[in-house]
Amino acid sequence: MNQEMRQNLARRAVVQAERVRVQCNVQLAAPVDPITIAEKRGCDVIFQSLPSLEGVYSPEPRPTVVLGAQRPAGRRAFNCAHELGHHEFKHGMRLDEFNARQFASDRNPDELLADMFAGFLLMAKDSVVRALRRRNLTIATLTPDQVFRLASFFGVGYNTILNHMTWSLELSIGNNAKDCVK
Repeated sequence: MNQEMRQNLARRAVVQAERVRVQCNVQLAAPVDPITIAEKRGCDVIFQSLPSLEGVYSPEPRPTVVLGAQRPAGRRAFNCAHELGHHEFKHGMRLDEFNARQFASDRNPDELLADMFAGFLLMAKDSVVRALRRRNLTIATLTPDQVFRLASFFGVGYNTILNHMTWSLELSIGNNAKDCVK
């Protein structure tokens, strides 16, 4: 996928994520509960105890997001926002399994769009910048502990916030924080 296509997807994702935040009355600096947001947007949210399940979105008979109950809490939050992205962009039925999801966004524009939407919904740039400012943190000198605390504040995983800040928000993260990424 070329850079121009990625940028177009990112623009669509950020616009829709901000629209959803506004329509659901989420304050700019507030963390987002993606389950509540999905329900406000007309989706039923169901948990299933299947080890390989990340998430499912089905528009019929009623819009439904199914989340893997065995995934870590931060991952479930991101998966819920990702599946909500499929709902918002009317992608139709989607099934994301644990191993397959890892590389799906590299090949499929709809998966990348849903990933970007999830990132911007859960961690809007203004929210990230405000969270850093409130804690007197700078991007270039973030430590692993500080990144973990930010991830906890936003209810996402360590790698999720690092990847979002680096690739979607285009913030230059210092090497200290990146050293802990596998």
